[in-house]
Amino acid sequence: MNKKDIILRKIENRQITVGVIGLGYVGLPLAVNFANGGVNVIGFDTSEERVAKLNAGKNYISDVDDQLAGTLLLEKKLIPTTDFSLLKSCDAIFICVPTPLDELRKPDMSFIRYSCEEIGKYLTPGTFISLESTTYPTTTEDFVLPILEKESGLTEGADFWLAYSPERVDPGNKDFNTKNTPKVLGSLSKEGLEIGEAIYTLAVDEVHAVSSPRVAEMVKILENTYRLVNISLVNELALLAGKMDINIWEVIEAAKTKPFGFQAFYPGPGIGGHCIPLDPFYLESIARKFNFELSMIHTAGHIDLLMAHRMTLKITSALNRQKKSINGSKILFLGVAYKPDVSDERESPALKIMEEVIKKGGEVSYHDPYIAEINIGGGNILGSEALIAETLGEADCVVVSTNHSAFDAAFIEEHSKLIVDLRNLIKQASDKVYKL
Repeated sequence: MNKKDIILRKIENRQITVGVIGLGYVGLPLAVNFANGGVNVIGFDTSEERVAKLNAGKNYISDVDDQLAGTLLLEKKLIPTTDFSLLKSCDAIFICVPTPLDELRKPDMSFIRYSCEEIGKYLTPGTFISLESTTYPTTTEDFVLPILEKESGLTEGADFWLAYSPERVDPGNKDFNTKNTPKVLGSLSKEGLEIGEAIYTLAVDEVHAVSSPRVAEMVKILENTYRLVNISLVNELALLAGKMDINIWEVIEAAKTKPFGFQAFYPGPGIGGHCIPLDPFYLESIARKFNFELSMIHTAGHIDLLMAHRMTLKITSALNRQKKSINGSKILFLGVAYKPDVSDERESPALKIMEEVIKKGGEVSYHDPYIAEINIGGGNILGSEALIAETLGEADCVVVSTNHSAFDAAFIEEHSKLIVDLRNLIKQASDKVYKL
């Protein structure tokens, strides 16, 4: 029996061991889904703190069911570890590590490189490998493959199979999760595609196969570039509408009545999270190698980069109208998560605005029911304040930066002296409510 038939039989009988590298917002839900699908899972992470929490039965990802995760951990269907030598016992390995941008807005591939080097050290023949980290097209074949083959001495297609399947995690989404969101999959070989489809169906409901990893890589970039461009467009229109005394929210609601050719995107203080503000720039980086300029992505990204500064100017202007300077004013931010009802502040526009306000001399505080403490750079570590009448009343300006569903708009409006609402929490502007 050849390697392909062996692994397919093991998949059919649920006798494979799955390894997931990176136990964050992408990796942990995937690991839990595989374990819940009836196979043994080893979760790898370099963070001893994460691994210790999981081994103590503590789940730290809100999209993962606490009871399910606890049961799987207790039954040892999911084993978290920092020992990468256990990769040698895995039949399938999924790479779910971060790919941030460096200070020059180029992809930081160090996490993927480290993962591939560790896999290469312990790779055994007959293993399926899938990269899920968001990155630029050609990463799988031009970056990942050479490292794996060099470190292992094995050959893709003959000894192991390599594929790419972009993560599609949307933290806090109550309707779509890892299991019921279709999985795009592209492999370097037909055998790898067949094996990958068989493995992924243990964890997800639907797999959509494409012709190559670079197509799958481009799918992820397209999805998030689409959102970057449209959100940046509506943000720019919102700024103009404000100058023209036009309510952009009313404009959008009216435009939504068109039953074709329009999809509503909503303005805000900037774009946050682990995908939209970063992913399109991976494509911009690789495009330079082909002497191709992505002018629309560049423009959309430029608009987003300026949003924190423009929101700071809006706060400054609102204070000025009350004959106050931002320098020395107490400014309370409501919400520092990048989106409503999640405990995720990655790339949050609120943090960027807070940094600018501090540089201008503002005394910054915040309340967020999901995030107890934040580090906004320069040694500024803040804890969440209680959202009570006194806290609102003491602030010279209250900035609605994330519209958590727990926020009581009427209560906030009643007890605040001045509000800069960047999220349309309070529907009507007034002498003390300034809207985006």
